[in-house]
Amino acid sequence: MTDQTKWGIDQVQQENKARTYDRKNSINLHKARDIYKQSSGLDNISEFDMKRFREIMLGAR
Repeated sequence: MTDQTKWGIDQVQQENKARTYDRKNSINLHKARDIYKQSSGLDNISEFDMKRFREIMLGAR
């Protein structure tokens, strides 16, 4: 087990968490944008795509 009492480890971990959070949000944004474009502004959307879109927008609870 690593010693997490050293100075700076918690800062590095927080930066890594922030980067991961940003990357996941960017990926989800691109997925939602693609669904929106393919469905002509959600006017012509399948039930499956609408479910995926809602999960993305709600954060996949």
